[in-house]
Amino acid sequence: MISRIFSMLICLLLTRAAIGQQLHFETDSLGKVLQRARQLQKPVFLLFESLPPSTGLTKQEIAQRYRSGLNEVTVVRVLQQDFLSVKVSISNPEGRRLARQYRITTFPTYLYLHPDGTVLHRSFGNTSEASRYLLDIDTFRRKLTAPDNLSVLEQRYAQGERNMSFLRQYIEARRSVGAFISPELLDSYVRELPVKAFEEFAQVLFVYQCGPLVDSRAYRLARLNQRLIDSIYTTLPLASRTALNDAIISNTMQAAIKGKDERLAQRGADFARGSWRSSRSYVLAQHAYSQNMLFYYRAVNDTARYLPLLSSFYEQYYMAMPADSVRKWQKLLQDNRTQFRAATPYPNLSQSDASVTTQLIANPRSPDPLAADLNNGAWAVYKSGTRRSTYLTQALRWSQRSVALQPQAAYYDTLAHLLYALRLHAEAEATEQQAIAQAKKEGRPIEGFQQALRKIKTRTL
Repeated sequence: MISRIFSMLICLLLTRAAIGQQLHFETDSLGKVLQRARQLQKPVFLLFESLPPSTGLTKQEIAQRYRSGLNEVTVVRVLQQDFLSVKVSISNPEGRRLARQYRITTFPTYLYLHPDGTVLHRSFGNTSEASRYLLDIDTFRRKLTAPDNLSVLEQRYAQGERNMSFLRQYIEARRSVGAFISPELLDSYVRELPVKAFEEFAQVLFVYQCGPLVDSRAYRLARLNQRLIDSIYTTLPLASRTALNDAIISNTMQAAIKGKDERLAQRGADFARGSWRSSRSYVLAQHAYSQNMLFYYRAVNDTARYLPLLSSFYEQYYMAMPADSVRKWQKLLQDNRTQFRAATPYPNLSQSDASVTTQLIANPRSPDPLAADLNNGAWAVYKSGTRRSTYLTQALRWSQRSVALQPQAAYYDTLAHLLYALRLHAEAEATEQQAIAQAKKEGRPIEGFQQALRKIKTRTL
């Protein structure tokens, strides 16, 4: 009896110890935490967490399958003692804003910040091994004490230092943590280079890796020798070529959005179209152009151009073709994306321990890409706020096809919203009930669908 009581006490103490070792995340906004970090001269650990997998698994099964070494006692102890920790979820607007600010595209991602807020180290993916996280922390500490870390370089740049070797070092340090290389910074660097430098493969490649804006000074100088550009695109592996193109397109489109510069957006979209030239796929080339212009018009809230283009885009690429044809070019596009993601996006990260396996947390479902795209298009029309029956009716057809291809709760929900917008209230109510039933089958939360159903019934959606 005494032995049983003793065993129970040991178990209770161990449980409390484990609970006591749970990583504490600050509840204040990141801005306030960074203020405290500067006051305390304490670094910040910033976690962009994965969305919970919608698998129908129990919480225990999910915890076991996606167990993270981040929760191991040795890691928690170090982070708790030496860092202010902040957890960010992209399920809310503020989390999505921070993801855009820090250019987060892979989840989970871990940022290690200097007390002044400068990102000194960046890592991503999940592993059950604590050693990987301890290695990241050690790498960050080395960078923190380095006399030429990114925080120091930022200060030197702000003070006006602009010589070629410094700018190269500064750009490389920013690239190592996935930080944005501004057009002004890149143009400053190429101004310091002699013209003969653009006859060197390595120099031209470096400029391209920084994502120069289409038709910027850096872009034009890098393309002085077309033979070198051709050599880059014939010798580099597909993942590297895709990374170059993506950086140029993304930076150009973001600059166009910031300046509301439609002509710059068109140049960026045209570059995207040209990037598919080697595939000899007219469909993918035109798809890339239209997709980028849609991105631009939506970002600048130009609905007068956005909705007509969105309508023709989906009618041409998704509704006018047989499903098998659409899936064929979608697969080619997805294969290209997959090979890009297989590459390590940030140079100079700490070398992974060979014994540590890293997994990116992703939704294990395999949705039909055609159904998913149709649903996204239909939802985009609804979210635009238009009440024109022409656009809503088209979107309704896209949504109906997505449900027919692959019934999912989210697709039924989109269909219900469009029916409501067309004032087909009874049909909207019945469809939202189907969304709830489907969500239960999928093991998804139903609260959001129930709330939508209540609003449909009260005519307040």
